[in-house]
Amino acid sequence: MTLGQEALWLIQNLEPDCASYNVVSALSLHFPVDIAVLETAVRATVSGHTLLDSVFDCDTAGRVRRRRGRAARASSLLELHEVDLDAAELRDFALELTRRPFRLDREPPVRITLLRPRSGPDILLATAHHIVADNVSQLLICGEILSRYAALVAGSPHTARDTGTAFEDFAQRQHEYLVSPRADRARQYWQRELAGVTRHATLPADRPRPAGYRFEGAEIDVVLPPDLVADLGEAVAARNVTAFAYLVSVFELLLYRCSGQTDFLLGYPVTQRQGAELREAIGYFVNTLPLRARLDPEDSFDAVLRKTAAGLWRGLLHRDYPFALLSRLADLPRDPSRPGLFAALFVLNEPDESDPIAAVLEPGRQVEHAGLRVAEYHLPQQQGQFELTLQITRRASTVQAKLKYNTSLFTERTARQLATDYLELLRSAVGDTLPPALHQLRHPPEDQ
Repeated sequence: MTLGQEALWLIQNLEPDCASYNVVSALSLHFPVDIAVLETAVRATVSGHTLLDSVFDCDTAGRVRRRRGRAARASSLLELHEVDLDAAELRDFALELTRRPFRLDREPPVRITLLRPRSGPDILLATAHHIVADNVSQLLICGEILSRYAALVAGSPHTARDTGTAFEDFAQRQHEYLVSPRADRARQYWQRELAGVTRHATLPADRPRPAGYRFEGAEIDVVLPPDLVADLGEAVAARNVTAFAYLVSVFELLLYRCSGQTDFLLGYPVTQRQGAELREAIGYFVNTLPLRARLDPEDSFDAVLRKTAAGLWRGLLHRDYPFALLSRLADLPRDPSRPGLFAALFVLNEPDESDPIAAVLEPGRQVEHAGLRVAEYHLPQQQGQFELTLQITRRASTVQAKLKYNTSLFTERTARQLATDYLELLRSAVGDTLPPALHQLRHPPEDQ
């Protein structure tokens, strides 16, 4: 196991009813489904992968361990629900199924469910705990099930893309890295970077902060109009920065305007799928890095952007140092009412549109995989992990965004206002109409 997996195991055991770390892929299947064949494909996919076919518990010495070969004990690995529900009821039922918490010590960390409504296509739900799957892995799991299904129907042989050895090799390399000089240099870098941050980012909440952090959340869509997307492309090119650096810099402005704080941390996930052998591997290949926002009220947006781009570049040079070890390097006080090192997370997804199973994530688009027609069936997921998460998906011609918010702290009205404020700041940034200094940013009225 990696340290990231051990940290996720600890969170799940401290909060056994938490479903915030359930990762979901849902597909509508536009072909006639043979349930018996699908069950066979699911069993072969799960039992044929050493990570999916595992449980996670403690040995007698209190060390977390992964035990393999558990799927064979299950009588069925495919749940079937034949339902007579309208579209809204069906979505609510599917969402309820994907939000069941995992008992990692006694069940496989992945559930495959088929919903068969009275009318319309069947719905395939693949729900896994984050301990075994990142977002890319969920698509790979669905792709493997569909490929096996198509091969069984055609009576042709099938060879799995991945059996789990790639992740085991990755975990071994991480353990070797942790005792290397490179890890020591990374530790020293992050210790310097985090030194002096003594206050948690404090976002004004609508509700009293619970004594213990609650993994409760919801999300709203943030619509970026086509003209704003075009202007964003031009602004990024003109300043010779990445879209990531630009968008996260605007997010910093929003957090500054909300909190008034000039020195705070926010997080961003980075992939650890480095190398061709991990491109199609199933596993937890994600690390979360802190970005320290050091804002001077006299700074211009361009000054913020330059500092952010430089900070991201430095952080990526040390991207392999596990997030699970970073909290001990920070000067922040331990506070059980907080989600951890930072309150807010920024996520930028840029799907590989040449991959058919990744292209299915584009709303309303049907794609063909292994000769089978499928489309995304969108379900909210991974909510409540942080107080705020801005998740942006950028494709060649479109940008979509979602703002996830913790419902124990914020109302939907506040979340919508924050989304509106972000769009206004972004439009002002790309249009060069932001004030020359940060302290001149207009604060929203107190009643918002």
